[in-house]
Amino acid sequence: MYRVRYVVLALAISAVLLTVPAAQAFATSIELLGVAWDHNPTVYIKLQNGVDPKYKAVVIEALNAWINSLNAKVGNSNFTYVLKDTLAKRETADITITLKKNTGTILGSTSIWSSGGVITKVEITLATQNALGLPLDEGDVFTIAAHELGHAWGLGHSNDDGKPPLDLMAPTFDFTGSNNVKILPSDLDLNAVLAIYGSDGFALPNPNPGGTFP
Repeated sequence: MYRVRYVVLALAISAVLLTVPAAQAFATSIELLGVAWDHNPTVYIKLQNGVDPKYKAVVIEALNAWINSLNAKVGNSNFTYVLKDTLAKRETADITITLKKNTGTILGSTSIWSSGGVITKVEITLATQNALGLPLDEGDVFTIAAHELGHAWGLGHSNDDGKPPLDLMAPTFDFTGSNNVKILPSDLDLNAVLAIYGSDGFALPNPNPGGTFP
């Protein structure tokens, strides 16, 4: 079956100061990638040698932040995922999240494979150190992970105006001024996911053809 690979723009370091949660951000629209899941995705988190295991719990927290916020928004528990602690031989997960020590100036990146508008595989890479090799705060890794997961659900970047506070799906992030703040999905981010899937969750998609929301 023909597959298309989408390499989503990576989350890079910027000079913008982040000070408060993204719910108050100055973003008015967000790109939709035109692809969606047709089932609740499985997720596997793997750590590069030397990565502090505490960051795995941070990524799970970011996953749950999306799921809990979406379900609270629609008043049900339809949005979910299946976390795989281990993979059997030749088993794969729908979403593989790799935590690395250092990825240079790119803090996170997401690659998406799809067929006929349905997502078939996602690979996310996250940094746990800055370009100088210094550990990132847990709040920063949370924000980076939550941002990349937004791409995994089918979102592109928001049209954030670059002024604090930034939207979670803004294309850049300044870890140097974040004060370890965890940026949560904004109403814009959540409504964009609902524009793709409706209230039925990932298992019953109604993929938006793409473009921008609203």
